Amino acid sequence: MSIGPMEAPLADRVRALVLAVVAHEADAATTDELANAAEGLASRMEAAAAEPPRGDPGSRLHPVTGVANAFAAPLVDEPLVEEMVSGGTVAASGTFTVTHEGPPGCVHGGAIAAGFEHVAERAETLAGLEPGPRTVTIRYRRPTLLGIPLRFEADPPVPGTGDDASGAVIVSARLVQDGEVTCEARAERLPEAATRRGRPEDGSG
Repeated sequence: MSIGPMEAPLADRVRALVLAVVAHEADAATTDELANAAEGLASRMEAAAAEPPRGDPGSRLHPVTGVANAFAAPLVDEPLVEEMVSGGTVAASGTFTVTHEGPPGCVHGGAIAAGFEHVAERAETLAGLEPGPRTVTIRYRRPTLLGIPLRFEADPPVPGTGDDASGAVIVSARLVQDGEVTCEARAERLPEAATRRGRPEDGSG
């Protein structure tokens, strides 16, 4: 898919369409009519698809915050200010709808996990760590509700201490909604996965 100035508005319209599909309660005849219309639209879009699909030149197709990705989570990275770059909190905020519903009225745990994974990776990147695998453990303290703005926050990576003093790098994060912490997360990267950019431990790159 080419990335142009109209891709973000198109993705917004598709998100609205998906929400309408999830929430609609039309009769059988109307549903069939809508399905036929959707099939026609899909055919038009497929005719314009790149072969093979093009990669994302930046972050517009990111699966969590990509403005041109109709299936991305409804999260927006908050702008980085100087104190964040020098060691402060990074954050992403947004509002989930029924397209990401788990228990009735609540955000699905998978969507929450994706948000934590995203801010943890962003915090690691700002600290100069290469992309790599991590283990994310989430503690769900209370329900995270649909339709209410929320904010994922991640602190800068720190070396593990105590039982974690094995060379691991730890990022602590939380999900805040309406002034309350609904979930907490701990992202851990083992020493071999915590190489800093430009200084690989094995000296090969």
